[in-house]
Amino acid sequence: MVDIERARTDREFARSLQIEFRRAVGMIAGRWKLEILWLLSQGTHRFGELKRGLPGITQHMLTAQLRALEKDGLIKRTIYAEVPPRVEYEITPNARRLRPIFVEIVKWAQDNQKLGVLPAAEQEQPPA
Repeated sequence: MVDIERARTDREFARSLQIEFRRAVGMIAGRWKLEILWLLSQGTHRFGELKRGLPGITQHMLTAQLRALEKDGLIKRTIYAEVPPRVEYEITPNARRLRPIFVEIVKWAQDNQKLGVLPAAEQEQPPA
């Protein structure tokens, strides 16, 4: 547990927490990383499934974000020796620990939408 009260009075401790916070946020920050992790938290996906689940993302951007998440140990990439090759992505146990945070973000969004703070969610049309 992070001692926020101590951080208010101990500058050195607060600084060390800020460094850890910055490092953690850096791993998940970006336009697409949290959405990719959200999709993968629901199960294993192939590249095309992820692309379809993220309207507006380019192939190049999806590739870059997947590589960064893999480098940071948040997703696992599995290549199957088939013709054509099949590649699947899944979250790692470390990233699975983010699930409660995702749930809280959804709850926060729902609460704020009810209060009129956030706009209503856009209704996405399923692919034809």
